[in-house]
Amino acid sequence: MQKNKDEFSEIEVILDFHFTNKSFLEQALTTKAYSNEHPCKDQSEFQTLGDAVLKLVLTELMMEKGHITGAEITPERVELEKKKGLAETARKLGISHFIVLGEGQKNQNHGDSDHVLAETLEAIAGAIYHDGGFDNTKVVMKKWFTD
Repeated sequence: MQKNKDEFSEIEVILDFHFTNKSFLEQALTTKAYSNEHPCKDQSEFQTLGDAVLKLVLTELMMEKGHITGAEITPERVELEKKKGLAETARKLGISHFIVLGEGQKNQNHGDSDHVLAETLEAIAGAIYHDGGFDNTKVVMKKWFTD
């Protein structure tokens, strides 16, 4: 599973964030299925953190667009944070070939599934937050959802 320096550099350019602790990025890219086959840390803990950060950043983004009430913000934010919306963002970024999959996931081409892409993007958001703090995460994620 060990990523080489070039792979880390490539995805960091795509994400527009350079990790101080590369192990956070590696963990965020590692699916539970892979960790079940090769005992290691997986993206689970970063997914929960990333989900919370996504909600906050997307809410702020909606407010910057002029939406000021929950009734205006929530429907648009919910669309962006659904599996399909997150997967579209992950595809736009081009992160699928960096995801560390289990053998069954590889055989069934799950690396491009909405589920795997969305969970990985959530985990990456959590890892960025853990590594760089909220202000850096906010800047990076706003680019993902506004470009």
